[in-house]
Amino acid sequence: MNPFIKKLVDSKFMTEAQGNYIEEAVMRKDSIIISGHKGFGILPLFATVSAIAKSNFKIKQVKGFEDFGDEADYYLIPDLAGIDYGKLVKDAMLKQGASFIALKDPDHPYSVLKLLGDVYKQNGDTSKVYQLIECVKIDDVPQLSKITRITLNENGKPVKTDF
Repeated sequence: MNPFIKKLVDSKFMTEAQGNYIEEAVMRKDSIIISGHKGFGILPLFATVSAIAKSNFKIKQVKGFEDFGDEADYYLIPDLAGIDYGKLVKDAMLKQGASFIALKDPDHPYSVLKLLGDVYKQNGDTSKVYQLIECVKIDDVPQLSKITRITLNENGKPVKTDF
């Protein structure tokens, strides 16, 4: 197990099974969307998932739309301000042969399912796998609450499977 994931498991932020699942998802080049409030541990989880991607793939940190012109296996879309974050995520979804790691929080609100529908209408691609990782606070302790695997069927309809 990746040492950064192990640290989150040891701190009880996530279970060992969740940690293994996330690490395997990154190694399969699934796209990862980390959802929740900033106080719920989404930024440390983003950093951890990004570190796994960096150590195994060619990555590009996205600061603006022009960064999608650079080739990468993974695009990292960090906590950015003053930009249409939902459009950045949509552009990452449209990028053929590449995956991304992004946030979804009150500062960056967008509908994952709406973006998936828009992307399908544009390119008809059903090959990508998205992992929506939701973080919460229970008794004032941040933790990973749910992982949902989202794919599109042959008609472009989302198929959601909870881990």
